[in-house]
Amino acid sequence: MLPLRGGRGEDVILGFRSLIHLDFIEIKDLSKNRLVEVPMELCHFVSLEILNLYHNCIRVIPEAIVNLQMLTYLNLSRNQLSALPACLCGLPLKVLIASNNKLGSLPEEIGQLKQLMELDVSCNEITALPQQIGQLKSLRELNVRRNYLKVLPQELVDLPLVKFDFSCNKVLVIPICFREMKQLQVLLLENNPLQSPPAQICTKGKVHIFKYLSIQACQIKTADSLYLHTMERPHLHQHVEDGKKDSDSGVGSDNGDKRLSATEPSDEDTVSLNVPMSNIMEEEQIIKEDSCPPP
Repeated sequence: MLPLRGGRGEDVILGFRSLIHLDFIEIKDLSKNRLVEVPMELCHFVSLEILNLYHNCIRVIPEAIVNLQMLTYLNLSRNQLSALPACLCGLPLKVLIASNNKLGSLPEEIGQLKQLMELDVSCNEITALPQQIGQLKSLRELNVRRNYLKVLPQELVDLPLVKFDFSCNKVLVIPICFREMKQLQVLLLENNPLQSPPAQICTKGKVHIFKYLSIQACQIKTADSLYLHTMERPHLHQHVEDGKKDSDSGVGSDNGDKRLSATEPSDEDTVSLNVPMSNIMEEEQIIKEDSCPPP
């Protein structure tokens, strides 16, 4: 371990140059050294696992940092970084701390950090999180406190988050799908202009927030079902009407007119059915007498 904390930047660089011949070195702390850049000599220590660059004046991370293929912990907080290079996402990092900088966004390549368990980018100027953040399948803690976020990407629900802090942003809505974040234990969301869930729900804590989201999900599902049912009814009604038209054999139209059909009796037939039985018998007797030959 080589702590070089609290020195002057040029002294730190000279110290690296004197150690460049070493095959193995673990540097734990380079904080508060007023460094304006990451020493290129540092990128030669390929066995480096932990690097703390906290509280310097670093503006740019060199691409040569990709040589540190054993690096699992990197602290870049309290510097003057305006962006994180894509090459940083090619490291086997488990912890990345880049709080209190001037970051306006995160690289889309961040999804490549498959081993990352903790990401802290609080106190920056980030306006949106990339969808690729949902690819961080090992992420347990995410801190985006004090940024300018208005929307939380739904892809966050795919993460095994245990702690999520998005307090002090501009978020209006918590996505309904967040109710499925089963492993989440700590949810910090104060100082956001939240409208859904409303403030009186949010102040009661995670359990009440998730209950609210579940109720919202049920209401949306019910509304969708009613909408689909309403959309299907005109088609069903039309089908019934078409069936009636096909089976119509001549009985009246909408204007009240009647048409005769082969299966319906006419008015004359109806009258003949009302003739008294006695008249029918008398007629039959007359027919028999007329048909008999004279004696």
